Amino acid sequence: MSTPLNNEKGRCQRSARLVIKPVRAVLELGAVQDVIKLVLHATHHANRHGSLDDFVAVALPTMQQKHHGMVPGHEIELFGSDTALSAFLTLDGPQRLVRRNMLVSPEIEEAYFDSGVQGTAYVRDRACEKNTAGWLRRAKARAERRGKPWHVSSKSRPLDKSVLALHYDKKVVHVKQVPGYVGDDPLMVSTYGFSSSVAGAVLPVVPELALEFDHAI
Repeated sequence: MSTPLNNEKGRCQRSARLVIKPVRAVLELGAVQDVIKLVLHATHHANRHGSLDDFVAVALPTMQQKHHGMVPGHEIELFGSDTALSAFLTLDGPQRLVRRNMLVSPEIEEAYFDSGVQGTAYVRDRACEKNTAGWLRRAKARAERRGKPWHVSSKSRPLDKSVLALHYDKKVVHVKQVPGYVGDDPLMVSTYGFSSSVAGAVLPVVPELALEFDHAI
């Protein structure tokens, strides 16, 4: 009998960090999205199969807003225990990127931070999902199972350009940056590595957008 996969939040120990950064050739060839996709899928796989007490959290410090909306940027920062991040690096996706020399040599480092410092929570915005085809399909199926009438509302929410849409096969996960301060409480993140708006997991990361704003003042 197979072990059930995790589908609830788990604790991120945030004692170590791992920066995933493409080499210049990947940037010049426009293959950054391939790197981002493989890393996000590998993180989801690691958390689905790992211990609920040892999840990996995801930060996107270089995500930025373009005229059409948010883009993930070119860098991913992962937080977790040394054990969790080491296991992540053994997965097929990260191994493939290393074999193809697509990454600046990834090294796990100790995560240094002080409680109370400025940071960022990467929060999953479920409100946006109500406009996606997947959500509508699942809502219709629920209504049919319950024998209730189904109709699509003519009211649609305006596009929030501050929210980033990340694609996991048929699933779309919407994420936004929420500034905050790093605390001492345990960090709880989903299997995707992101937190909820109810309990934002503030990571010791200051996004590039915030840094650019500070320099402009």
